[in-house]
Amino acid sequence: MLSKYTKSDVPSWQRKLVLILGALFGATVLLFAVWAVMLFADRARVDNCLDDGGSYDYELGECDFEENHEGPD
Repeated sequence: MLSKYTKSDVPSWQRKLVLILGALFGATVLLFAVWAVMLFADRARVDNCLDDGGSYDYELGECDFEENHEGPD
């Protein structure tokens, strides 16, 4: 019927390839997650400023309650 899988049946270069590809995939997913969190945090900061009645100064990166600022292009 079916033969039992043993680790020694797989060549070492295939195991190394799987480890390398897995590490590259994991690093890519991690970098994407960090980028997404940074993007979300920036947009959340702007949204909180506008919800509180302020105007977000994109050049200085801060909320301003005194002056009205134009949005990004």
